[in-house]
Amino acid sequence: MTTLLTLPSEITIKIFTTVIVDSGDVPPQPVVLLLASICKTLRELVLSSPTLWSRIRLRTFNDLESAPLFIQRSKECLLEVSLSFYRDLVPDITETRFFNVIAANMARWRKLTIRGPISSEVKTFLQEIIDAPTPNLMEVFLLPSEHAACYEDHRPLLSGASDALRALTMRGCISCLAPFPNLTKLNIFRLNCNYEEFRRLIQGSPNLATLILGELQDTFPMVTVMEPIVSHRPLIEALSLRYFAVGFAHPEPPLLVSLSMPNLHYLEVVGSRADYGELSGKPFPALKKLCLRDMDFPVSSAALYRSFTTINSLELYNIQGARLLTAPDEDGKTPWPHLQTLRCENWGGRDCPWLELLEGLPQLTVELPIEQKDEVPAISNDRDVRFFSDESSGLIRVEDFMRADWEDEEEDWTDSDYSADGDNWDYEYDGMEDEADEEDYYEDEDGLEGVEGWY
Repeated sequence: MTTLLTLPSEITIKIFTTVIVDSGDVPPQPVVLLLASICKTLRELVLSSPTLWSRIRLRTFNDLESAPLFIQRSKECLLEVSLSFYRDLVPDITETRFFNVIAANMARWRKLTIRGPISSEVKTFLQEIIDAPTPNLMEVFLLPSEHAACYEDHRPLLSGASDALRALTMRGCISCLAPFPNLTKLNIFRLNCNYEEFRRLIQGSPNLATLILGELQDTFPMVTVMEPIVSHRPLIEALSLRYFAVGFAHPEPPLLVSLSMPNLHYLEVVGSRADYGELSGKPFPALKKLCLRDMDFPVSSAALYRSFTTINSLELYNIQGARLLTAPDEDGKTPWPHLQTLRCENWGGRDCPWLELLEGLPQLTVELPIEQKDEVPAISNDRDVRFFSDESSGLIRVEDFMRADWEDEEEDWTDSDYSADGDNWDYEYDGMEDEADEEDYYEDEDGLEGVEGWY
């Protein structure tokens, strides 16, 4: 801590901002409260930075009590509000005076995250608060638990934010969404809808640039088990789409047969899937990057992905039967003649399934995990080899939605050590009792007397 305190204040604040605001993770106890309890110097530092107080987490009644303080100390900063309904928080919110302070500042909301079962009671509450104007609400995360129920009561949520909203991540019923004319990014986990609902969703978002469909739950009317009704369905044109990612969960004929994306730049496909026509037979003249994950060839159609001859970047993760995808054709021609970059999760040496691809494209840059740096001499040969350290790749992040199911199993912090009483919290930080007898512990200049009153 001495080293941290000796840093220039702007650097220390930048570190805290990265940990508290930019990281996106909300620990059980707000980090900013822990920092404010350590010593007078850190307390004054965090109090002088309104951004550190701009994230408001409402999960327990103690959170509700502390919320007005976060509102006050964040000053005019735009707010990130997180609501969790795992422990019957709805009555606490709706019947307490503390939430009135937050609701009165909804014009400052920039990001809203909702976790937990979205029951009819919660939807009624959400309708009341979201109907209010939220001119700065640009990001919304609706992450209900696995068995969230819609109760077939399709009231449009987020109608007050329809013009401002730019990014929406959700697991739920798309019939409950209002039109979003300015939405640019939509991430729906386990989408399950019919053709008309999907058409309204796409046509209601004319500026949509990124569409992510993780673990798509395909439903499609059929004449017989093997003959889907697709011929009379008009194509749904998504002219604004530039980035598209889909994860297939079932082998049924797909909803995406009717989707046309002629201006697509990036395509990501997760899961083995036979070719039902969702991607084949459609023009992708602008496609530049292809990402394939968790695929098995020949279950998936190698010919389909080899036909995307305009791509210059290819990413392959957990691919079985990759030689069917990357080997030269009968005429000895290498697929993807414009390919410049190949990123893969492992290098198999002489047994590498895409070795022939490397031989056919000598200008190809190879990207490998940093852990395989020692194997570079075996493949370099004047080839440009680069390394990446980030484990995550692609647009689909299933773990973001799985966390909604884990939250309910985490430790209950309703009996945590801090509680609010205005601006005076009775809080003891870890190790205080062990250090209480040290001569240099209670120093007036550090403000260490009266720890309970520092908040």
